[in-house]
Amino acid sequence: MNGSSTAAVRLPRPSRQTDLKPLPFYDMATLSDERTQTLRRLLKQGHDSVAPLREPKLILHSHLPHLLGSAYALGANSELLEKCYEREVSTLMNVEEGFIRGNKISKETWRKFLADKSYTVAYVDFFDEEINKRNGDWKSVLNEYLYADAEPIINGYTGGLGHPFIHLAYAYEFQSKGVASEALSLGCTEYFALHGLIDHPAPDSSTYKTQSLADVIERVRTDNRFDGLLTDPGITNFDPILQHHFRTVVEHWNSWEVVDPVQQFEQLCDMSLLLALSDGDAEKSFDFYNVHLMTVCHALRVIWQEFPAERRVALLRQYALFAILIYIAQLRPNFGMEKIEAVQTEGRGWKWVVETALAHKWVLDGHFFKVVRAPKVFAETYGEKDDFYLKAAIKFLTEFRGWEGFGLGVEGFVPNRDGYRPE
Repeated sequence: MNGSSTAAVRLPRPSRQTDLKPLPFYDMATLSDERTQTLRRLLKQGHDSVAPLREPKLILHSHLPHLLGSAYALGANSELLEKCYEREVSTLMNVEEGFIRGNKISKETWRKFLADKSYTVAYVDFFDEEINKRNGDWKSVLNEYLYADAEPIINGYTGGLGHPFIHLAYAYEFQSKGVASEALSLGCTEYFALHGLIDHPAPDSSTYKTQSLADVIERVRTDNRFDGLLTDPGITNFDPILQHHFRTVVEHWNSWEVVDPVQQFEQLCDMSLLLALSDGDAEKSFDFYNVHLMTVCHALRVIWQEFPAERRVALLRQYALFAILIYIAQLRPNFGMEKIEAVQTEGRGWKWVVETALAHKWVLDGHFFKVVRAPKVFAETYGEKDDFYLKAAIKFLTEFRGWEGFGLGVEGFVPNRDGYRPE
């Protein structure tokens, strides 16, 4: 198949919202309860002691703010927060482990080191100092550096599996200057190589047009030009995809028209949930990389109001390119409503979801709570949609057995073999 028509992908009934209301944020400086102050202390402790990137070869990321923040938002007590902290920092690199430090970066040279992972701590040092110079006004530092110049780094925030966006969301949600500094560091070191497609759009090469990214993904699934390209899933597939099918990827990407960012973002949230959770089950569990499509969507939802309105189309376009690449890299799996609709709630609601998550054996996994939170936040944003989001959360909690989709791993590290496994 080469761009021919396909049946439209079925998504839940849209809410028809014309605007998104801001989600509540947690101001750790003004909340004095024990849980909040434990979170505040642990985030500060982590900021001061561990790097945003980790081994092997600084390819993997710190999920410390994501794990702590999502656990807190679901109601974790101080004891569980402490356990999450100890588990996550045991996998991270101390800032004293020979990293380049911040005096190597200045306001004049900060762009010189973009995409250089060895500067992961140096960038944190630099942005910490920029925030200190403004008496702690981290939001003004974000607004300056995210959107500076003709090629703003925000256009490359889907690099590193979208972790810069996820980190940024937790900075805003918990009003943390330290996490904001880390988010800027990640945005610099993980700067997406294809940012130029957003910075300087190329001529339209599409062979069809649609306002549904889910339909684009379905066309990618059935496009035989990708057949035989890949044998194992995994993030290292980006290189062969772009080497052999860059034009095909861009062709599909250019086919998606953004005419209503708010309503089309809702479609992305629902599509991301299907890609993350509909194809998983108790036997093969869930695809680690596809689930990032959902957690990045959740991050964009959290900070939607923080993005200037004129930037939102470009943000959605960047996400679309990221989604297409991840989907191809993970061998274009089937996805759809049916497996989620088939879930029986049997009287279980969001209270059951939260209580089950907090008592689950996978609570110390760096991504577990994020995946539970995303459909919950989508439901709070768009309504229950015949329990679509609730059923997805129940499906995940009852079927999750660990992450899959790594293929041969990264630099000899295979997370489902070498990463966290509960006792």
